Amino acid sequence: MKWMGARAVALVAIMVTVGARVALAQAPPTNYELVRAAAHSACVELVTAIKPMHPDGAPLALRAVGTHAGNFLVENALSSALTEAGIAVRTEAGAEDRLLEFNVVDLGLVYPRSRRRAWLGERRVEREARARLFARLVDPAAASVVWAQAAEAKERDEVPVSQLADLEEKSPADYMKATLPARRWNRVVEPAVVTGIVVGLIVLFFSNQETN
Repeated sequence: MKWMGARAVALVAIMVTVGARVALAQAPPTNYELVRAAAHSACVELVTAIKPMHPDGAPLALRAVGTHAGNFLVENALSSALTEAGIAVRTEAGAEDRLLEFNVVDLGLVYPRSRRRAWLGERRVEREARARLFARLVDPAAASVVWAQAAEAKERDEVPVSQLADLEEKSPADYMKATLPARRWNRVVEPAVVTGIVVGLIVLFFSNQETN
């Protein structure tokens, strides 16, 4: 019986190791990268709507409205989206340049829920990054607002809880801080109980094989 128990424990160890290797096969984006992706998606939506109102494709200058900590991240995402659309971005607005003002209404990341994918699977957490922006195109020469619109985007994925230490920023801004959902006591006990059941089934299987 001792050798069967050893084989059962070894088999469980192999299953856990294989699962860990599969989970690490593709490195997920960091929390910052996930929020940036949501901001970029929202900016692409805004720029797509701007193009018909800005047919000449003349350079635009950007200006943040408000003091949100994520202004710099959104400005970079908006600059990238404009450049991808063939619209140059000026660091300073000239007398005749149109001005694209933007306001960060909401920007951040949360962990909505956590779960285990399988009995022996490690605990995983869902991440949701969100970006809600408002922008308007101002024509200084005509002293008028040419266009105004809001855009919202979300990015979701699921990662092992064990990887969060590598995915979270070391000193995150407030809008980047997220906390894991509270766990009920049965969720803590469940993995140990399930592991015991599986080991027992494996031992029983080998016992039956030996008997036969």
